[in-house]
Amino acid sequence: MPDSLFIGKIIGTFTATEADLLIRVHDFARRKTSGVYSTPFQAADLLLEQDADAMAITGALLTPLLWKKVTNLDEIKNLFGTGIAATIEDADFIALSQSENHHDVRGLLASLGGVPGRALLFIVFRLIALENAINAHLSTGRQMAQETLDFFVPIADRLSLGNLRRRLEDVCFKIIDPADYDHLQKIVAPIQVDDDKCLQILVSGILRLLTNNGIQGRIQARTKSMYGIWRKMKRKGKTLDEIMDRIGLRIIVTSVLDCYTVLGLLHAHFKPIPDTFNDYIGLPKDNGYQSLHTCVYPVRELSHKPIEFQVRTELMHMEAEHGVAAHWRYKGASASVKRARQQAQWMEGLSRQHKRAESTEAFIKLLYQQVFQDSLVVFGNGGRIVRLAAKATVQDYLNITNMKVPGDAAVKVNGKPVDMDQSLRDGDSIEVVVNGGQRDNGHGIDWILEHASQGMRERQSHVDGPNC
Repeated sequence: MPDSLFIGKIIGTFTATEADLLIRVHDFARRKTSGVYSTPFQAADLLLEQDADAMAITGALLTPLLWKKVTNLDEIKNLFGTGIAATIEDADFIALSQSENHHDVRGLLASLGGVPGRALLFIVFRLIALENAINAHLSTGRQMAQETLDFFVPIADRLSLGNLRRRLEDVCFKIIDPADYDHLQKIVAPIQVDDDKCLQILVSGILRLLTNNGIQGRIQARTKSMYGIWRKMKRKGKTLDEIMDRIGLRIIVTSVLDCYTVLGLLHAHFKPIPDTFNDYIGLPKDNGYQSLHTCVYPVRELSHKPIEFQVRTELMHMEAEHGVAAHWRYKGASASVKRARQQAQWMEGLSRQHKRAESTEAFIKLLYQQVFQDSLVVFGNGGRIVRLAAKATVQDYLNITNMKVPGDAAVKVNGKPVDMDQSLRDGDSIEVVVNGGQRDNGHGIDWILEHASQGMRERQSHVDGPNC
């Protein structure tokens, strides 16, 4: 991004005080790098695209200067204050993101320190290192790419960094298996041309549908990433034509009520595909992701390909795409603050899970299952929704939620005391009771269905339920 455009976006995004700081830091970085070293500015541009806060962008500009030893903490303290210096004084850990040397998982976990903001910076610099390797046609980076897929892609997903996760996946795929990547790209290219034409027609039609029904909203058309297509074909043994969500539309509206209204309109105007509807608004994913998902067959004259629709509010969309990077923009929202706290607790719990795991491979498998293979939904504190892998136990729930159970506590599932190795089932409610007093007030399925839909009853007079 040209300097003038970057500065213009800074001025239009942040307060005058924050913008002044960022411009001074940006100018300082330019002087120190003499225009030769681009990593700080690539990172700052990328974070600005992710709606990151001023402190994260400042860290992106300054930490690489410490790695290169073109400045020091004393100079940064004198120019920008002790607060800025304190946030980057232990920034050497991010230098690992640029290194191709082998890193043990324990060391990576220690370097992240259970802090989501550190993970964000690490992921950004790792993405830059991998994309630079591709652009420079380097044959190195396979180990770094595999480490990224195993460890940092699940973390990016759990922190709701959807945009960064997809970019990480694709660049890692291209580095690790260039032959499969090129082959898939060749067979996908002509299909995507037809997909794009279909999407253009659908976008104009859906916009008219929204306007005719008095709904304010915007639409994002998207085609599934290369890695996303490849992974689904491998995992489910499907052909390219059988991937239901290969192409899709995101409909972003102003309220939860509008989400369900739009869902009813879609099912009234298109043929829903059975067993493809998911309500992640009523039952959010454990990383806070919320959206309505449904697959439909469009008008047969347009395409025989299924189309996935995702319907969400602006706040849900910001959380899904930019997650922890953009929490500062809506920090007044109590639900978002709660999700940020849960993300931090999850990060803090990773080190303990690694210590308990039989091996690094077992830990990586557990991490993957937690993030990508959730198949159970249980209810904990205040109706908190937690998704777990199949055959998960009470101990797995406690590990994932980062709960410490005192020695005199009793854990109950559906009101009955259980052992830590008790297997959990869909809809179970968990509570931890200490000395007769309830610590974790679990609510059951009846309570959550009553409250989680957030106004679903209000829309019943306007639209029909999902036709799946």
